[in-house]
Amino acid sequence: FSKTFRWSAWHMAALSRVARIATITTLSSSSTIMSAALLPEKPLSYLCKEVVTARNVDTNSNSLTSRKQFDLTKLGEELVLAERRREDAFAKSKTVQTSITKARMAMEFEDNEEMERETVKSLDTLVEEIINDANKSRSNKKNDNAPREANLGSKIEDYVRFKAYRHFLSTGKLIPLADCHGIRDEEYVAGACIGLSHDLSRYAVGRATELDVASVEMARDLTDSIMNQLLKFDFRNGPLRRKYDGTKYALKKLETILYELSVAPNSNPDWDEPQSKRAKLDSDVVMDDATKENEIKNDLICEAELDEIRGRLEARDEMRERLIKRCRDGQKAAKQAIFAMHRKDFKRSERLMIDCESVANELLPTVEEEPGLRYGSYASVLEEYAEAKLFFIWLKEHRIANPEEFPILEAEEYIGGLCDLTGEVGRFAVQRGTKRDTDGVKMCLETNLKILNALQMTSVPGKLWKKIDPLRRSVEKLESMLYELSLLKAGRNVPPDSVKEVSNEDNDGDDK
Repeated sequence: FSKTFRWSAWHMAALSRVARIATITTLSSSSTIMSAALLPEKPLSYLCKEVVTARNVDTNSNSLTSRKQFDLTKLGEELVLAERRREDAFAKSKTVQTSITKARMAMEFEDNEEMERETVKSLDTLVEEIINDANKSRSNKKNDNAPREANLGSKIEDYVRFKAYRHFLSTGKLIPLADCHGIRDEEYVAGACIGLSHDLSRYAVGRATELDVASVEMARDLTDSIMNQLLKFDFRNGPLRRKYDGTKYALKKLETILYELSVAPNSNPDWDEPQSKRAKLDSDVVMDDATKENEIKNDLICEAELDEIRGRLEARDEMRERLIKRCRDGQKAAKQAIFAMHRKDFKRSERLMIDCESVANELLPTVEEEPGLRYGSYASVLEEYAEAKLFFIWLKEHRIANPEEFPILEAEEYIGGLCDLTGEVGRFAVQRGTKRDTDGVKMCLETNLKILNALQMTSVPGKLWKKIDPLRRSVEKLESMLYELSLLKAGRNVPPDSVKEVSNEDNDGDDK
């Protein structure tokens, strides 16, 4: 009996242990199942039914109805190269600024003519190499008027300004344009004329400190001659117009300094002469002095050369005015084409897009002749045209057109039109939302998401980044619209003015 009892007790203990293990295993499995059930689901995929049809995913089909993949790879590579050129231009600008500072210090503070000549020669060589490299790398070899990269243009103006100042100190005259190799008309006027007048006013303050009336008068005479020539120019709104105003203040400052020196006893050798005697002497030579003064002032600058520059600048201004007027027609046609698409009048929109494209092709030779005219009204027309054509292709073929389909556009113009497309897509989403078309709203959201992701993976130029935030907010509003449509489908109430908020957001995003 004792052995049987002991065996039974051991057997019961073993069964108890097995039961506990089984219980723990069961609880563990239940906990695992419950934990798996509580894990969050994947993010919602905003894909409409039309997007995933076999017709659109058939990559082997060459028909026009097959979907072309939206790809900004080549455009991104172009933007990366452009950004590298800009960085290289900024580095060169810094080098030019440093060299100008060294040359100016050697000219003003160092009493070593040999060092000054070497420093100036090094500066001339540096600027000449930069200008030659820019001409070689420029795609349009027939024209040297293409805008300089980054801030190289302003540094070239500083270089011309320094050359003009040094030329004045050695000759007392204005440096001719022929002595400034590779310099453009605008850079010469801004640097050698307008910029020099500021240097002369500062120079006059230093010489007036030593009561050097003759040097101040020479600076005044040259500035007055420059001012008389600039008065003949018809400066339009632009950099030269804003800089021109400073020349008047520089001349006024020089005349004020001369007046102050005239009342300083030590600066006027005839101060102690009787007033009547001085008046008699002045009356005897007044006519001769006026004649000599006019001859000297005419000899200070080359009027014929400045007249030629003025003629070329006026011709460019007239060309610019004609281009701006013609661009208005193209921009108006593109906008009207977009409005017609929203009204589903595709025949009229296609005709208007052809009109806009004809305007762009008509003005292209003018832009190639003067590349600086591209970045303004003409670029705005191309962006508007890109927006209209992108919207047209998206509505008709349910895809985003790639940059290769716009040979006339540059990278920045295509990106500008692509960003503006999202505003039109948002408006279209509002129309589909009012008709409770969930698939249509999903297609709009997918389009804007694709554009947003593609642009965020691309080196977008800085001035276009301001369009990214409205695009991101538009995506969020479309997501909210889908959520509200799901509430309507479930028979629940939707927050008031929801669709109106989306429309307002799209309007904000389309403001350029």
